[in-house]
Amino acid sequence: MSQDHIQEMRFRQVEADVLLPAGWIEGTFVVPEAQSFQDFLEHAGAFLKLTDATVPGHNEVVPFFAVQRGAVELIAPRTEDDRIEAGGAGGHTAPWSISCLFHRGAVHGSLDFLMNLRLSDYLRQQSGFLLLREASWVPIASNDDRPRRWAAAFVNVPQVNGISEAVDQRGRGHPGRLPPPSEFELLDPPPSYA
Repeated sequence: MSQDHIQEMRFRQVEADVLLPAGWIEGTFVVPEAQSFQDFLEHAGAFLKLTDATVPGHNEVVPFFAVQRGAVELIAPRTEDDRIEAGGAGGHTAPWSISCLFHRGAVHGSLDFLMNLRLSDYLRQQSGFLLLREASWVPIASNDDRPRRWAAAFVNVPQVNGISEAVDQRGRGHPGRLPPPSEFELLDPPPSYA
């Protein structure tokens, strides 16, 4: 990248709450102006760089803090921005209400994915960050934590302990729960048709 190109590149600041196993960090990401926040998270490298961060164990605001990307459990931008999400891959999507369980609590929100998929099929293909809309954090048995709400939150799939779907869905397009298997499907081995 030429020196002139670097000088021309513009950046924006994205304030966010970041959940690590050590606790909550609040800080600011510096993101290229033309890049979505989701794309930034997926391609920023091994460390995500924060400025003006409040970090557990520090009494003062830390001017620079590098977060190990693999340790991040959740990142929630504190400002609404139309450049949060990367461009879609096409197809008709619908929201599906899910909950993601972590050691310190659970985040509930709405996940968009293709209407002709089940949640289990969608999750088999995921390895990075899931974007939840209308996200809310509920702490589990922690006196030093509080509930939180965001317009959007990114969940780091490798750090999630488990994911469940809500019984009463807001989305209407997905096939939903599988019916119980029929007696025919339970036969071992299934009959062959020669």
